[in-house]
Amino acid sequence: MRRRRIWSETVPFEMLGSARVLGLLKRYTLDVLVAVRPDSLPALRDVLARLGGAGIATAVWPMLDDADGRWANAKNHATFAAFARAAAKVAEAGGVKEIVVDLEPAIDDVRAALGSLRAAGRLLESVADGSRLAAARGAFASLSREMQEHGLATTAVAVPMVLLDRAESSRWQALLGTPLDGPSWSGVNVMLYTSILEGWSRGLFDRRGALSVLAATCRATVERFGDRGSVSLGAVGVGAFGDEPIYRSPAELARDVGIARAAGVDDLTLFDLGGVLARGPQEAWLDAFVETEPDAGATPESLRGNAAMSLASLTGVGLGWIAPLLRRKE
Repeated sequence: MRRRRIWSETVPFEMLGSARVLGLLKRYTLDVLVAVRPDSLPALRDVLARLGGAGIATAVWPMLDDADGRWANAKNHATFAAFARAAAKVAEAGGVKEIVVDLEPAIDDVRAALGSLRAAGRLLESVADGSRLAAARGAFASLSREMQEHGLATTAVAVPMVLLDRAESSRWQALLGTPLDGPSWSGVNVMLYTSILEGWSRGLFDRRGALSVLAATCRATVERFGDRGSVSLGAVGVGAFGDEPIYRSPAELARDVGIARAAGVDDLTLFDLGGVLARGPQEAWLDAFVETEPDAGATPESLRGNAAMSLASLTGVGLGWIAPLLRRKE
């Protein structure tokens, strides 16, 4: 199914609901994933009304305060589920039909892991708790079931190494505390950010290698999730960490779109609207995202990328998301 969506993590509600931004979203027929945190929940109803009034489809993307981990995981499942239910009530009242559950380790753990391999090891040790993972899986299964009973689809956002997990072995979900398997998610969105993979891999991947990984992981997404699978591309602008490597130009985004579509993924989400607005002209970025055709010839032959994907399949090394854990702060 062809669909184009855009994350709005870094865009304040006042700007998101402005005539300029609404006009841009409508012109390109973009759905919006509206980020909401505890301090912005009171204003959610109004911005959803503005978006809905402009004919723009939305999903609500709950995130906790950073002190509580920000994203959904085995450490904060009870707190996250409670906030997601509160956000869902506002979403349901505003006619929204989808809730996004972003499954990632706690942000402070990831920040520490970005600083050293030792901290990365502590992160993996701290979340690799079978009982904690089982409790989180149950909590998110209940949340997903309840949302669907209220007519709300639930989309899980996944880090790419979980594509290596199988029913008999969920080692990456256990290590990271991100229970993707189990809950009856309506859809799964896999984050495949080539700019971050290249920029934070400490030389393991150049641009060609990152494109090869993108193609391979898009194919894996289709194989595992079929029509339920979608992919997030980026990054146009920085996100939670404030220093994520970003695309050099809209041409890089266009190439990623062509590769993803050629691999069979046509449900795409762009990270992030804030980057598009900050790095004008906005039309150049959105034309690249919306108008690019499938391009099977866009994927380079890269021994480095192909060899790395083969190694990942054999050893379970998570490429798309684990690369930042190999980066040391300067």
